[in-house]
Amino acid sequence: MPRFLFISILGFLYASTAFAQSPQEPKKDPSLFMIVSPDQFHTALKDYVQQKQKLFKVELVSLERTLKTTAGADDPEKVKRFLYDAYRKNHLKYVLLVGDIDVFPVRYMVLDRVTPAAFDYSFYPSDLYYSDLAKKDGSFEDWNARKEGFHVHYFGEVRGEKNKKDPINYDQIEYHPKIAVGRWPVSTPAEVNIVATKSLAYEKSILDGNHPGLHKMGLFHVGGWVDARNQLEKIASEMPMAWKAERYFFSNDNPKFKTLPPNEKNVLALLNEGSSLVVHAGHGSENTWEGCFSVGSLARVKNSDRLPIMISVGCSTSYFAPLPPYEAYVDIQGQEHIGTNRGEVFKEPPPPPAPYQKGKYNPTGLGEQVLKRGLNGAVAYIGCNTGSQPCALTLLDGFMMTLRKAPHPHLGDCWSSAISYYYAKEGLARLKPSDDWYPPSIFFQGMKFMVFGDPTLPLAVQENEEK
Repeated sequence: MPRFLFISILGFLYASTAFAQSPQEPKKDPSLFMIVSPDQFHTALKDYVQQKQKLFKVELVSLERTLKTTAGADDPEKVKRFLYDAYRKNHLKYVLLVGDIDVFPVRYMVLDRVTPAAFDYSFYPSDLYYSDLAKKDGSFEDWNARKEGFHVHYFGEVRGEKNKKDPINYDQIEYHPKIAVGRWPVSTPAEVNIVATKSLAYEKSILDGNHPGLHKMGLFHVGGWVDARNQLEKIASEMPMAWKAERYFFSNDNPKFKTLPPNEKNVLALLNEGSSLVVHAGHGSENTWEGCFSVGSLARVKNSDRLPIMISVGCSTSYFAPLPPYEAYVDIQGQEHIGTNRGEVFKEPPPPPAPYQKGKYNPTGLGEQVLKRGLNGAVAYIGCNTGSQPCALTLLDGFMMTLRKAPHPHLGDCWSSAISYYYAKEGLARLKPSDDWYPPSIFFQGMKFMVFGDPTLPLAVQENEEK
């Protein structure tokens, strides 16, 4: 038996036994929590489902059976229609999608761009598709109001950078989450074991109140981006008294912000000492928080008994799927493309990517690796799968607002509230194209953020702060 799998199984046994004996086990939530997974992962999920059933009404759903028995335009729509029916009939509240893009379908939304080689279109993965289930009248939200010509295969279209006369919300999507959705971007049963073990251990430590960093939060802000230090300072100052916020801000001539620097040494120290929430603002990339944390840093993280939830509002740190037509991809007809970055030129609207991308077409990034590489790292990661703009700070504000106010905050509830808060605060319903490229970017900001983690994960309970 591989050593890492043996350790993972031990973690399961420990978490299962200790969890059952917990004197502070909360009252069971009557909400329905669905775990939708390929059949190949069901054995690895068995213990996880049993433990979660102590807290929620849980259903483990076969992805294959769902696709076989549910009607829809393609696999993402079949999954969504299945969730929609459960939402209407069974009070579905939380959904965990188990699978990376090689095994679980991803819905790509569409943005118009001024990029001639790409015929002025680009595609981005969006799990908001799976949580935005219904329109205001309760009918199914298919994210596809425009079905003429090639638009029938373009979902969640956002316009305004190239096409100035069309509405920004070209497919008239509702945008508001009806359920809380998270994804485990895993490809093997061993990776399922790792993430499940971490999730149970974290959950137990939070519910028992013995997480070493229970009310500890780290705020890291690297330079070169919009200066958000005042905003992060406000977040820190508004947290309940029990919380301790440690600040690591870039320095310049402003004497107001004198903190320890946001470097790798301090990120690793915070993670290894224990923190329940770690936030990053500033430049990021597919594999880094610029200058302070990277996939390579994970080898020096030792925090399996004190895992955090991590959030980044920087660029690309939740990159996990190709970004067509710039990058190489496989389209819905099975045709391979090298992408415009490598010289491909599209003379007509590019064919959309298939909802599955396998092998060399399945990339990875920091957020995905922090979650599944091993028992250390993080129990959940929220970040952008492509370039992020300063308006993403509004998403962070919405998340923290719910965390502060909810007596029993869950990861998915905080993020769903963040999306709704963002929609209202940034005035998405009123956005119109301008001479600038920014209005459509504001609109689709919430569409391109990923939640890697179980949406039912608890955050530190506010009512315990006097204990």
